[in-house]
Amino acid sequence: MNQKRIAVLLADGFEEGEAVVFIDIMRRMEMKVDVLSCMETTTLNSYFETRISADDTLKNCVDNMYDAVMMPGGPKGTDNLSANPMVIEFLKRHITEDKYICALCSSGAKVLAAHGLLQGREYTTGDNLAENFADGQYVNKKVVVSDKFITGKGLGVSFEFAFTVAQILRDDNPGKVEWQANHVYFDHWPFR
Repeated sequence: MNQKRIAVLLADGFEEGEAVVFIDIMRRMEMKVDVLSCMETTTLNSYFETRISADDTLKNCVDNMYDAVMMPGGPKGTDNLSANPMVIEFLKRHITEDKYICALCSSGAKVLAAHGLLQGREYTTGDNLAENFADGQYVNKKVVVSDKFITGKGLGVSFEFAFTVAQILRDDNPGKVEWQANHVYFDHWPFR
């Protein structure tokens, strides 16, 4: 098995539930996850003030290439990601290299659409945020896969989102995804 590598980009104000569920499922699926702080330090403050430490900073890992890049939502978190030029360049490089871009909740609109990174692709996001941005075609679904972009509506679909990403990245062992969904008693898989 060629172990897949995933970068999870976090900034102060991120939605901790979305991040932790995603990281948990990816690691259960035996993928290498680097949790990267897009702030100056690895200690972060989440949306609901849960202190979480990242594995490293994006600044230290900016030259790394991953199979997928994931961003959770959180109003302040996505504002911080969107305002960080290093984050946008990191995403652009991964898009150019045809890697997966995985955005949950507001990150689809406030990071991807806000910077024209969707280039007209279908996506989903929460809180009617799509109305604020011209890029992308909003679809009112829980999870949307469009080319190498995987987007999810919000915290309530964190498991559907994570298992969709897992199924795509672990195409070498789809039975493992089903086994893991059953193992954690997630009854909504396979997701339709």
